[in-house]
Amino acid sequence: MAEYEFDVAPSFAEQDRTQVEPIVRRLEELGVKVYYDEDQVVARWGLDLVEHIVETLTHKVRYVLMFASRHYVGHKWAQHERRTAQARALELQNEYVLPIKLDDTEVPGLLSTIGFLDLRKHTVDVIAQAVVEKLAQHRAAFTTRAPITPQAVAALAQEKPHGWEYLLYVGVVLQGLKKLEGKYREHFLRYAPRNGTVEHGSGFGLIQDRNVLLNEIVKVAVETVFTEETQEAAFGPPGDPDRIVHLGELFVRTFDEILEWARDIHGTSYADDQAREAARLQARFADQQLRAMHEVAQNLNKIADTLVERRTAGEPFTMTVPLVFEVDPALERQFREALHRLSR
Repeated sequence: MAEYEFDVAPSFAEQDRTQVEPIVRRLEELGVKVYYDEDQVVARWGLDLVEHIVETLTHKVRYVLMFASRHYVGHKWAQHERRTAQARALELQNEYVLPIKLDDTEVPGLLSTIGFLDLRKHTVDVIAQAVVEKLAQHRAAFTTRAPITPQAVAALAQEKPHGWEYLLYVGVVLQGLKKLEGKYREHFLRYAPRNGTVEHGSGFGLIQDRNVLLNEIVKVAVETVFTEETQEAAFGPPGDPDRIVHLGELFVRTFDEILEWARDIHGTSYADDQAREAARLQARFADQQLRAMHEVAQNLNKIADTLVERRTAGEPFTMTVPLVFEVDPALERQFREALHRLSR
């Protein structure tokens, strides 16, 4: 992971300097290395400042604090900084620009979905602490896109930035589901390699056994894996990294168990066409839960990108896992009709 000369650089319009400087000074008090123009007079002396700013924002700072305002949008020098920072953010494909609103002016190229802080709502100290928390995540050598290693887990647990428990959980879940992405896609293609099992009869008994197996998977998940007690033991104060990792792994394992249940159906060969039809309909019982678990992982990934800002703003956050072990009524009707044909 790249190291930088400065932790942050504020990007702002000259008219907003009186609002920006208290944050800069508070950050310095907290040990944050800030690139601030008034402190760089000698370093900037005689340089081509256009090239110098590009070099600084592109290679020397970890985050840019963008102070968004009507002055910022109209200020030519701020426009140059903004475009440079946004180009760097596009290249990095992760959080690099940390917006701080001074008013409600929209900044060109800054998506409304990007998490932000607001100087009208958050104090100087709250914003400064949020920057410190963001940097703590970096020092933990952890992102939701990086492999989970024992070193990363230990570092994250030691730094303990706001929301570290959820960042750890999200990382474990995302990495686990990433390994299963191929199987997940194949499920909805209704494909699996042959598993060597051949059903010569009606398949009625095999279908019944599979219903029992799926019900047991559901029961274990509902009663043991995703209970409030299990979540409280992992996420509740003071937070247990080992339990959080284990809980994330159980999420992935449950997802994989459901995939494997359906995959076994698709991988079986059926001598009777009606048995094959009924079995294939049964495999689709897994669809809604797989989609729901996959979606919650993607949503958690989006939340992780703005978690520090949201927690700093006082927004409550709870970890919930949707368990929608339900079957579409139309699919269930088709399945029952197929079973009826088998029993005749």
